[in-house]
Amino acid sequence: MILPAVLWMLVWAGIYSDVSKFRWESLLQSPFSFALALRPFLPIVAFALGLLVLGKSERVTLVLSRGPILALALYGLVGGFFFFLSPDPFLSVYWAALFFSAVFVAWILVNQENPERQAMTLMDVNTAVILVLVIFYLFGPLWPILRGAPNPRLYQLPFGLGIQTANGVGRFAGVLALVSLSRLRQPEIIKRALWLGLFGVSVLSLALSESRTAMLGFIAGSLLIVVANRKWSWLIAGVPAVFYFLYKAWFVWRFKGSIENAFFLTGRETTWRKALGLSLRSPLLGHGFHADRLTLEGEHVHMAYLHSLIQSGVLGAVLFTGAFVGLWVIIVKNRVIQRTARVGGIQNFLLTESLAVLGFLAARSFFESTAAFYGVDLLFLVPCMAYIQIWVERNPLQEEA
Repeated sequence: MILPAVLWMLVWAGIYSDVSKFRWESLLQSPFSFALALRPFLPIVAFALGLLVLGKSERVTLVLSRGPILALALYGLVGGFFFFLSPDPFLSVYWAALFFSAVFVAWILVNQENPERQAMTLMDVNTAVILVLVIFYLFGPLWPILRGAPNPRLYQLPFGLGIQTANGVGRFAGVLALVSLSRLRQPEIIKRALWLGLFGVSVLSLALSESRTAMLGFIAGSLLIVVANRKWSWLIAGVPAVFYFLYKAWFVWRFKGSIENAFFLTGRETTWRKALGLSLRSPLLGHGFHADRLTLEGEHVHMAYLHSLIQSGVLGAVLFTGAFVGLWVIIVKNRVIQRTARVGGIQNFLLTESLAVLGFLAARSFFESTAAFYGVDLLFLVPCMAYIQIWVERNPLQEEA
């Protein structure tokens, strides 16, 4: 499964890059600067290689030709097709190309031979990436905070790879915490101990990030792990631990004991009003990808469905929302949560973690622009979305006794 891993790493390589800073002269300075200069285009390179994979495939079982992933791809196409409505058409079409490239590469890869294994490879790449980043953040920018330094809430990645916000760090830590929590059910003691250590690292990183939306997503994902696997005994220790965690990380550390500040939306509602007003100027087709940064003085919308509306209008927003809603309809209709506990082995872990990550992203989507543009959330979402669709198609409800 080398090809899926390589292509998905190319999709990841574009994260935290910025095509607006591309300079031709940087291609000639050094091999490292050459690689950094090309980084904004690597997801599109993965898209081109995906086309070659599709062209050389003897058989492509288009199991995802209908459903949530199709809706997500169509949303990207709508936003890209009307790029000329953007204040900066080049940037708009570039970000639309990145979005569609990520969805398309995942779609192509999981439609090859053994699609479950392909989806698993994409999820393994995601886990490896977030593991490296969480360890870097904890023992790098977050470590002084643990020793009493103030939290700057903006952290530098090494080698000039970009800047990460505290919410972004919380997102990585929250997803790793969910994967670790799921894998604590490993029967082997050594593996269980390893995942327990990673769970502690990720929860500590999540607390130090002080990200409310990541904490909310972690709680939602954890509940899905408990419910899907009937781990009711976990609630005995889990519920008090969660309340203490929220009290310390959210109420005491982040908001210094202020109830008013703890439940205030930190300016999001003001941005939402601006974004809604802008959306009404082009309600049907929107203003193209990257519209929030180009038209709201660099502000970020921080609400996935409103973000899709400002970028691609009502048409695109319906498709984007339909992708999320449609996936949960599939989950409920096929009783995926109820059936997870009856699934054994690696399938149980993949199904559990897909549900948990989807719960994490869904909870955040009302306060962050989850998967509405090319970014980390999209790369978390698509493999999980694909795996659930594949599993449901391979395990239809009516075949069960």
